[in-house]
Amino acid sequence: MNHSDDLVQALSDAYDETPYESYAFPLTAPGHLRAVAALYGLNAPAVENARVLELGCAAGGNLLPFAAAHPGAHATGVDLSAQQIESGQAVIKAMGLKNIDLRAMSITDIDKDFGQFDYIIVHGVFSWVPPVVRDAILRVCRENLAPDGIAYVSYNTYPGWKASDVVRDAMILNSFGAETPQDRLVRAKDMLSMLENGLSNTNPLRSALQHASRQLRRHSDYYLVHEYLEAVNSPCYFLEFAAAAQQAGLAYLTDAEPQSCMASNFGDNVAVMHNALAADASREMREQYLDFAVGRQFRKSLLIHEERAQQILETPEVNVFEKMHFGARLTSSAAPAGAPSKERHYRTARGRGIASSDPTFVAVAEALRQAWPHALSFAELLDAARAKAKKSTTPDELTIAVLTHLVVFLNANALEYRHEPLGYVADAAKPQWIPGLAALSRLAEQDALPLGTYNLWHQHVLFPSDDIGKFVIRHIDGQTPVADLRTKLRDALASGDVAHPSGKSLKRVRNLDSIAQTLVAEAMSKLRANGLLI
Repeated sequence: MNHSDDLVQALSDAYDETPYESYAFPLTAPGHLRAVAALYGLNAPAVENARVLELGCAAGGNLLPFAAAHPGAHATGVDLSAQQIESGQAVIKAMGLKNIDLRAMSITDIDKDFGQFDYIIVHGVFSWVPPVVRDAILRVCRENLAPDGIAYVSYNTYPGWKASDVVRDAMILNSFGAETPQDRLVRAKDMLSMLENGLSNTNPLRSALQHASRQLRRHSDYYLVHEYLEAVNSPCYFLEFAAAAQQAGLAYLTDAEPQSCMASNFGDNVAVMHNALAADASREMREQYLDFAVGRQFRKSLLIHEERAQQILETPEVNVFEKMHFGARLTSSAAPAGAPSKERHYRTARGRGIASSDPTFVAVAEALRQAWPHALSFAELLDAARAKAKKSTTPDELTIAVLTHLVVFLNANALEYRHEPLGYVADAAKPQWIPGLAALSRLAEQDALPLGTYNLWHQHVLFPSDDIGKFVIRHIDGQTPVADLRTKLRDALASGDVAHPSGKSLKRVRNLDSIAQTLVAEAMSKLRANGLLI
C-alpha cells in the first residue's frame, strides 16, 4: 500500500468513526445548476429525467430530495465510507425509492464504463482528499459528464483560508497523540481557547487568528473534525483550480452563486478598485482579484466541457428570468426610526435587510413573501407589479422594472429561481407531505435519521421537535382534514396525552377547541413555511 492508499484508508476510517451529516445543499440542486447555466447562455438537461452523480455522497442526503421529487430521473451516489452508504441504503429501501443508487467505492475506481451523467456534484470533497483523488474527480467530470452537462465542485480557497491554515496547524499540533477522536476534539478546542484569548498584542496575525477561531466556535463538532482535523485539507487559489480544470479538458462557467462574482456587490470601494486593476483581465483573473478583495474562503465552481467554453456569456443575461419561476422567503420588518413613511422593510432568510418605497418593488416582494414556498412565474410577478404601477408605465418598462427588482433580490442572496415550476399547490384542506417525507416522518419517529429532511427548493429543513409539532406531523397523512387535526389535538390535550407548550396540563379542562385551533394553526404555519407540505 502506497502513501496515497494510506491517506484514502485514513479518510475512510475517519468518516466511519465520525459520520458526516448528510443533508441537502441547495446550491447543488440540478434545477438550480440548470438555471444558473441559462444566465450565461448555456442550455443544460431538463431535470425531470436527468442522470445525476454525486461523488462523496455520505448517506445520500443531498441526492434524496432530487430523487424523491423526480421519479423519472436517476441519482447515483459514491462514497468511500461503507458505513454511511449502508445507512443511506436502509433509508432508501424503507422509502421504496427505485431511482437512487448508493455505492461504497473509491472515486479513483470510476471509469468511462460507469456511465454518463447530466449533473455531477462534488460538494465538500475536493480539498479534503489526496492529489490522486483530486485528479480523479476532474477526470470523472470530463469522462462521465454528458456533452451538455454541468459539474459542481466546491473547495477551500486562498487567500481566505490562510489564517485558517494556521489555526488548523495549531489544533493538529495540540491534538497529536490523542488516543480517541473525542480526546482529539477536546485538545483541539483547548488550542482554540489559546488562539482566542492568549495571543500577544505584538502578534501581527492576532486579529485574523482570533477571528478565525471565533468563527469555528459557531460550527458543530463534526464540522470541526472533518474540516480542521482530517489528514488532508488542501486549499488552493481559484486560478490554480481553474488551470487544473482546463488541463483536464473542462472550462469554468461561474460560481453556483453568480452574484458572488460581481464586485459591485461588495461595496463601491471594492468595485472601483477592482475595475481599475482588472478591467482588461480575463474573467478568471478578475475573479481571482475579487477573491483577494473579499478574502474568499470557499468556492462552488461550475464546470462544463471545454468545447462549450466559447458559448459562455461574459456577464449574466437576466432576460432569461422571463422564462423562470421564483421564490423568496421574506418576512416583513419594522422600519427604523426616521425611515420614509412609504418605505417597506423586509428581512431575508439569511437575515439581510431590504427596503424600498417603489410600489412595484413592494408588490413583487409581497407576492413572493405571501406565496412562499410556492414558486411564482415571471408573468405572475408582472401581474402583481402592474397592479401598483403608474398607468403610464409601458409593458416594456414594467418588464425591465420587475427584472431589476429580481436582480436586487438575487444580489441580496434571497432569490430562488428555476426553469421548472415546483410541486407546491394552494393550501390543501387535507395536509400532505412533499414527496418522500411521509416515509421519513415515520422513520424519524422510530430512530435517528442518518440524513436530513428537505423541501422542494432542495433546502435542509427540520421536522418540529416540540410535542405539539410531533403530534401534528404524526397525523398528517393526506387524508385527514385540518379540522380533524384540531379535534384530535383537543382530545389529546384533554386526556393529558399532550401538554400545552407552556408545560401546563390541560387534562379534563373543558372548551379546548380554541386553544387546539391556535396550536394547530401555528404548527401548520411552520410546516408550510419550511416547505414540508405540498
